[in-house]
Amino acid sequence: MNNTFAEEQARRIKFRKKLKKSMVGVAAVLLAQAAVYPFAQLAFNYTDSVNGYLFLIVKDKTYPKTGDLIAFYPPENQFYSHGRFIKYVKGVQGDVVDKKGLNFYINNQFIGAAKGFSLTGIPLESSEAGVIPPGKLFVWTPHHDSFDSRYKEIGWIDQNRLIGRAYRIV
Repeated sequence: MNNTFAEEQARRIKFRKKLKKSMVGVAAVLLAQAAVYPFAQLAFNYTDSVNGYLFLIVKDKTYPKTGDLIAFYPPENQFYSHGRFIKYVKGVQGDVVDKKGLNFYINNQFIGAAKGFSLTGIPLESSEAGVIPPGKLFVWTPHHDSFDSRYKEIGWIDQNRLIGRAYRIV
């Protein structure tokens, strides 16, 4: 009987230590957010489309270059009505987007295929092809379920939807 009591005490102590560490971690994130808010913000990633869980978004509305990891507000659509996305810039003004069936190419380089249906079975419409106009961006991630510019619901992102550059913390 003493063993059971001792084991229970050890579990409680371990739980309290983990709880304290978690609370300190949350407090540190909140303090960091408050400190950098005018210039940056912290963002959590809840999907697998980009590696990482916590990102620092440095507010910057200057036009990014290909390969930059950015945060932006997506257009409202049937899947997302608010929030922000973190994606890579895959195409910029003047780049040529081609589409062959559901396969997408930028400047003749294959970047991936769009899917015909969402994970819940809702039909998806693929985005347009053409030359990316000034002030627009083609955003993308290599993940096969990425909801990005390959889909009409997202499309080419206006520069005014840009929040800034994203940097992975964890």
